[in-house]
Order: sequence, then structure tokens, then C-alpha cells
Amino acid sequence: MLRDELLRRFPALATLPPHTEVVGGAVRDLMLHVEPADVDVECDEPLGCASRVGKVITLGRGDLQVYRVVLEDRIYDFSRRMDLGRRDFTMNAIAIDLTSGEMRDPFDGVADIERRSVRMISPGNFQDDPLRMLRAVRLAVQFDFAVDPETIAAIRRRAGQIVTVAAERVRYELDAVFSMNRFRRAVALLHETALDETLFGYAFDAERFHDAVVSMAGSYALLLRDPRGFGKRWKWSGALLREVLTLQGLMRDASVIALYDAGEPIARQLPALLQTVGRDPVTIPDIFNTRSLLDGHEIAALAGIEEGPRLGAIKRALLEAQLRGDVRTRKEAEKFVSMR
Repeated sequence: MLRDELLRRFPALATLPPHTEVVGGAVRDLMLHVEPADVDVECDEPLGCASRVGKVITLGRGDLQVYRVVLEDRIYDFSRRMDLGRRDFTMNAIAIDLTSGEMRDPFDGVADIERRSVRMISPGNFQDDPLRMLRAVRLAVQFDFAVDPETIAAIRRRAGQIVTVAAERVRYELDAVFSMNRFRRAVALLHETALDETLFGYAFDAERFHDAVVSMAGSYALLLRDPRGFGKRWKWSGALLREVLTLQGLMRDASVIALYDAGEPIARQLPALLQTVGRDPVTIPDIFNTRSLLDGHEIAALAGIEEGPRLGAIKRALLEAQLRGDVRTRKEAEKFVSMR
């Protein structure tokens, strides 16, 4: 029984008033045999319900206000009872009464889960929150579902509205879409829903890509024509922008020097990117622990120079020579520096 499964995973639910309901993702996840990490709870007095469970964190405002409690590795989100017809997709509009165990499923969400289909409740619900359009893509990629044709048509008609959503929310969903290791599927769905042109400025062609496990940063590196502009628009971190730009640079120049400068975590992503676009693979050499055979003091003594930019340039040149295999021993390093 779903109620018993919910109570076993989220034991604090047992302390709530009669006929409190669990709705949305946790119910869906259990039906899909996915372990839920959070639970959405609806009751008449959400703040009071949350206070019974633990220390409350208030999120949002107005009708969207949520009271969150974190207990160990479980998240409980409490909100006021809402008409299930206002939710985003049928799979998320299933409610379980924690007292009776009764299920409410007015929009056939169970059947859609069995059909593995992401289906909207109403086109108007995309007006209420346009981010739901991108969430449809994320859910389909995450669970390997199809998106219902009428839902795709409704999103295509409204795709331009995604730009009205706060940048942080759009970035979160996009990052999630590209973190599922289903790059080609994500590209195809973004194109089917016309969200590609609105978000990325051009129409994607999934057929030009091959299947490969691509990281989130790698996905952006493959798709973006202007990472700096995109990162500014959607409020990326500096670290993500640097990673995307570095990956794009490696796709143009995969020399041993470029790979070393990129660093091992980034360089190791390159073979999958090349595979995705049908290019010959590269072998990433074991170079990342390479250090100069001579330290700064030794270089200064051999070259007869003081510390400064020239010393740094010689040390860098020596390192590059080692990476290329031109210098392999300390004796060769001393000769290399002496000739500078």
C-alpha cells in the first residue's frame, strides 16, 4: 500500500492531523520504484503541520508559500491544500490520504505512469508557471518517458514565455536536463517542444549527434554558440563558464599542452564529446601529475637570472618540453635551461 510505503520512508508523516495528503513526486516515484528523497504534503494548516515535524524553513510567498522541514536525509515540504487540477502533469496530480490510504487520481495519472507518458492537465497551467514547459522535458528525460503529443503542441505554442521565468529557475531545470546522461534524447525533446530556439537561439538537430554519456558542461559545450552570453543571461557560475569554454577549446585543440592546462577532470570528458559529434576519438595521456624537473632556484642558477617573468617563462617552457616528451631526464632539463 502506498500509504505504508510513504510512512516507512518518511516516518514523521505519522504525526500529522487526520486526512493530511501526500501529493506529487513521492507518490510518482514510488510507483516507478524510485526512492524519493522529498515529500510534498498538503494540509489545512501547513505551518502548524510543519511545526509538528521539526524546525521550519519558509520558502516562497502567497499561494506558493511552502514550509520545509529537513530531517536527516529527508525533506518534507508543506503547503495549503490545492486543487489537483492546478498541478503541472497528471503523474504529479495523484494524492494519497495518510489516514485512509485512499488514492485520488482525477486525471488518470496512474495510467499515464503505466504508459510512460508526460501529459499536461491543462494548457492554462503553463500560463500559471511557464517553467512547467521545461519541466516536461526534464521529467521525460529523467524517467525515459514520452511527452504526450497534445502537451508538446501546447508547449510549442507558448515556448517563448519561458524567458519570463526567473533565470535561476530556468538554469536549475536546464542543468537537470543535461545531468541525466541522455544528451541526444534531451536535444530531441528541446527541439520537439521548440524550447531550443527560445533558449539557445537556433533549432537543434538531434540527428547530427551520436549516443554517448555526456556531462552537463559537455552538453552546453556541444550546443552553445555564445557561452558567455548564455551564461550571463541564465546566471551561470564562473566555474561552469570556464569549464564549457575549456571543453570547446579542447575540441579545437587537443594537444598535450591544452589537455594538461585543462586539468584531468575536464580533459577526461573530451573523448565522449568527440564521440557524440562523430569525430575520431583521442586517448588522454597520463600527464596530469607532471611537474617541472627543476625548481625555480635551480632554473635561476642555471640561467643566471633573478626571479621574475623570465624565470616563469623558462619554467613553463621546460614543463611544456617535458609534456611533449622532448625532455625526459634531469640532465636533459639542465641542458634545456642552460640553452635559454
